[in-house]
Amino acid sequence: MSSIFVINRSDKKLKDGYAGVFYDFLPNQVVEVPLEVAQHVFGYGIENKEPFLARLGWVKTANELDEGLARLSKWEFHTEKPKKNDSLSPIVEPVPLRPVRAAGGKVLSAA
Repeated sequence: MSSIFVINRSDKKLKDGYAGVFYDFLPNQVVEVPLEVAQHVFGYGIENKEPFLARLGWVKTANELDEGLARLSKWEFHTEKPKKNDSLSPIVEPVPLRPVRAAGGKVLSAA
């Protein structure tokens, strides 16, 4: 049984399940689910998404299909676990060094 890593990039949470096991898909959280769950809930790997969007309640008529597909496009599906901070640039900005002060600077003393 293979796993799919699902990331909810929308601002709304979703709770759904398959075979008596429920999953909470919170915004910007990685959730590992079996392949069968991703297929059942989101139609992962299936071309016609309409029945899955209707089951989720994201579309009620065929006229709303574009909105439902737009909502589904905010979800990410990965076959390997995404690394944390994957979106950060691998290039580190150079930080200038502090200037070296010459010896013999002014000394302050308590009066």
